[in-house]
Order: sequence, then structure tokens, then C-alpha cells
Amino acid sequence: MRLEFLQQITSQGDKQFDATEQRILDAALNEAAATGVNKLTMEGIAQGANLNRATIYRRFGNMDNILAALAIREARRLTKILAEATKGIEEPETLLAEGFVAAIGFAREHPVISRTATYEPASLIKAGMANNAALLTLGGKFMADTIRWAQSKNKALHLNADRAGDTAARLFASFVLLPGGINHLKDDRAARKYAKDIFVPMIFGPSAD
Repeated sequence: MRLEFLQQITSQGDKQFDATEQRILDAALNEAAATGVNKLTMEGIAQGANLNRATIYRRFGNMDNILAALAIREARRLTKILAEATKGIEEPETLLAEGFVAAIGFAREHPVISRTATYEPASLIKAGMANNAALLTLGGKFMADTIRWAQSKNKALHLNADRAGDTAARLFASFVLLPGGINHLKDDRAARKYAKDIFVPMIFGPSAD
């Protein structure tokens, strides 16, 4: 699996994709879901997009840039999903639970993430640990910011936000890489029950109810 694309995610974060580029990214997503990230080829993407390879190269240059663009687009999708799932929620415990459910659902239903976790889990591990664990760091920072927001509301004051955020990101990664077991989050109902019974109390402490 080529991992150089992780270095480009931040620098390309504001890039907008036109219709042709979206078409190419759709083809790359479908191809990766069908054959795996390790078997992605320019030829396969070109066929899926019904474009010639010259157009693919002209738009993106190489496979690393395609993977970077795809990561950016899918990260934006997750951001929108999380924003929608937590819209209007002011209670930290509820927001954390619903954000967890939405993120787990995204990973569970995503055609590439779910396939890779099943057939090529080592690729996800390598992706998570590449470039000084860039993806894990991003997830940890997101959770740390969420915890700091809760602390502004006098919740979870006992926690070091950065260390707790890193721990939460690692826990999330374990559910993506190791589904099943006692805490099998097979659907939103199971994920929400786990979040309310286990995940949220781990962050905020037991409920006062």
C-alpha cells in the first residue's frame, strides 16, 4: 500500500474537486472496494471512470495524489456526518455518544474501510501508523478538542484532554480493526448502547442518575 498520500492531506485540505475529478475519485473508491487498495491501478480507475489514462494523469499526476484526494474527500464526508449527527446537541455526554455512533457507522458501512478491515487489516494498521501515526494523531486531536469543549462545561475535569483523546482514538481504531467479540458494534443500536454504557462513562465518569 502506498502511504505517501498521508503527507499531502493537510496541504490539500482546501482543494475543491470538479465533476471530472469527482468521477475519477468515484471510480477509485469503487475499484478499491472491489479489489482492495493494494491492487488499485490507473488502468482500472480509467476504465471505471470511462476516461483515458492521460486524463487521470493530467488531473492527479500519480496514484499517491489520487489516494490523497480520496482521503480528503472521505474525511470531509465523515466531518459532515458527524456535524449532522451532533447538530444542536449541547449536552457533552449525548454529543459524545452520538458522535461515536456516527463515526462507527461510517467505518462499518464505508466500502473501502470495511473491505480493508476484513481482507487487508495490515493495510489499515500501516496507514494508521504511517508518517508518525498521522491518522491516529488526527483522531486523537479531534477527541481532545471534544473533551476540552466538555471541560468548558465543567465535565471530565479530571482528564488530561490530550492523553484521553489519544486513548479514545486508539479505542475507536480497535473497533474498526477488530470487530466482533462481546462488544460487537454490528449496528447503530449496539454502538449507541456501548457508547452510553461504557464509552461515555469512561470519559465523563459514572452518571449521577
